[in-house]
Amino acid sequence: MHPVIVTHIQSVLRQVGVVAGVTTFVVVLAFAPSAAAQVSEAAYTGCGGVDAPVINDAFEARVVELVNQQRAANGALPPLKRVPALDKAARYHAADLGTDNYFAHDTFDRNGGSLVRVCGAFDRIRRWYDWWTAGENIGAGYRTPEEVMAGWMGSPGHRQNILNPNYREIGVGYFSGAGDYGVYWVQDLGARSGEYPILINNDAAVTSDRNVEIFVHGEWSEMRLRNDSNAWGEWQPFVSRFTWTLNDGAGERIVSAELRSEAQTYSACDKITLVNRAADESSQPISAYQLYLPSIVSSQPVQPPVTCE
Repeated sequence: MHPVIVTHIQSVLRQVGVVAGVTTFVVVLAFAPSAAAQVSEAAYTGCGGVDAPVINDAFEARVVELVNQQRAANGALPPLKRVPALDKAARYHAADLGTDNYFAHDTFDRNGGSLVRVCGAFDRIRRWYDWWTAGENIGAGYRTPEEVMAGWMGSPGHRQNILNPNYREIGVGYFSGAGDYGVYWVQDLGARSGEYPILINNDAAVTSDRNVEIFVHGEWSEMRLRNDSNAWGEWQPFVSRFTWTLNDGAGERIVSAELRSEAQTYSACDKITLVNRAADESSQPISAYQLYLPSIVSSQPVQPPVTCE
């Protein structure tokens, strides 16, 4: 069976009230139950809330990487941060599509071989993620992240979701082993009111270079930053993109930011694993614009360890 991409949907919650705008392209439902679907009929019932197992985290992470590459290549759009809540929403739907053998954004249960609609996509997503604006892309039959992303980017509606400048976060679900198409992909994108992520190297997990690129979402007047549990730097004018130098030494490295404007103050962080590299490689800043860490003197108190989820 050929790979298919059926629909994309978007919804927006505005401050003056709830206004849902849904754009739907051709919708196809696979109603004929397969043997796999009959066996797994009761695995996922209701409107979400159950955490599906991770089938291939590397595939999911690669989709996020490709999304951020596309956003960078199309107008230097802000990168999206992968968050567990959207991963869970996407994984549930991918697993449900395969085990109940259907293909749609709305959530269905299979009962005695018949599909019964349970809820809409945005109700399902909200079981994990309290969105202010959200969108979803689905695909089936594609073997690799590169294939499904090529399909999405070749479709105007799906491309619009991937390149939506209002989104700040993303989650991806991958499922294989059941359903007529065998492989199912779900991409949930969105933003939450009052959440402004910070990203290191477009949300990469690993780096071998201490010099990294930082992006901070939101519009602020001032910011200050620190590495790990170091002392905070001085407040300085806010910029959303800049180069930053991590602390030396292999292991998990955390960059924290405090952001403020006239209306509010906000804290955010991101983490990345720094791996060893050749001893003769330079660790000097490589960007024309660089934010430097403050000097640390012995009289400053020891800072407690920090964590970043």
